[in-house]
Amino acid sequence: MDWLSPIKGFFDFALPIIDKAPVVRAIVGTLLVFFLPGFAWTFVFFKQLQFLERLVFSFALSIVFVTLSIIFTNIVFHIRITGLNSLLTIIIITIIPLAIYYAGKHLSGKRNRAG
Repeated sequence: MDWLSPIKGFFDFALPIIDKAPVVRAIVGTLLVFFLPGFAWTFVFFKQLQFLERLVFSFALSIVFVTLSIIFTNIVFHIRITGLNSLLTIIIITIIPLAIYYAGKHLSGKRNRAG
C-alpha cells in the first residue's frame, strides 16, 4: 500500500461521477489550470491590484506556474505526468500562496496591535 492509496480511492469514487458531466469537468478543469493558482499567487506578489488587473495576471501566472511545476516535478523528482499527479501539483501550488497570504496577514495584524 502506497501513501497515495486514500487519495486514489477518493478520485476513483469521484471521477466516474465527473465523467458523466463533461461540461462540469471542463469548467472545473479550466478553473484549476488557467485561473485558481495564478489568482492565489497574485495575493502574494501584488498587494495593490484592481480586480481586472488581478484577473489578467491570474491567467498568466496560472499558465506559468502550472506548466513549470509539472515539468519540474517530472524532471527533478521523476514523478510521472498523470492526471492525478497533475491535479495534486495544481492543488499544492494553489494552497501554498494562500497559506503565505494568510500567515502574512495574521502576522501583520499582530504587529499592528502590538505597536
